[in-house]
Amino acid sequence: MKKILCLVLGFASIAVFADANSILDGFLTQAKTMKADFSQTVISGKKSRTTTGTMEIARPNKFRWEYTQDQQLIVSDAQKIYIYDQPLQQVTVKALGKSIDKSPAAVLAGANNIRSLYKVSELPTKGDNLSWIQIEPKAANDNNGFQIVMMGFNSQNQLKSMRFTDNFGNKTNLKFSNLQTGVKIPDSDFKFKIPAGVDVAEQ
Repeated sequence: MKKILCLVLGFASIAVFADANSILDGFLTQAKTMKADFSQTVISGKKSRTTTGTMEIARPNKFRWEYTQDQQLIVSDAQKIYIYDQPLQQVTVKALGKSIDKSPAAVLAGANNIRSLYKVSELPTKGDNLSWIQIEPKAANDNNGFQIVMMGFNSQNQLKSMRFTDNFGNKTNLKFSNLQTGVKIPDSDFKFKIPAGVDVAEQ
């Protein structure tokens, strides 16, 4: 679940590629709110596992990630993060402190200046009609477990893919579909009511 939380934490051009800073600035400007479906594949050694779900984000620091098959839900109301594992009937509650700004979640939902935490650079095209930028933590010993974050954007400045590599070499690939930015999202989507009868762990 910690890896999922970290995750909770857009531009290609067919002919002319924008620079990495323009790509990132454009994305952060248009994506004050966003919602999408996603497919997430975690690769560990020779094993891989794919899950799907939906996500909603309202910057700063409000987000909702719901994993359909796993029946897991992560909700942040900008003060606390609630991680609900329905099969285990367990809710973990975390204070939304500085940790969110030191994780890849800051790229999508964080409030702080990304450049104060990450080095931003442009990557060569991968032949997938996406423009890729790399976001690398400036402090190797303060990266919340991740070495590299890559973001792939299409020609409409939409975020289509994210890739993460953690300190153990495990890789996580996220693909987004039906992405909408600048949309109205009810504030109730970022509130979580703890179900009766579940175990609650405060951290």
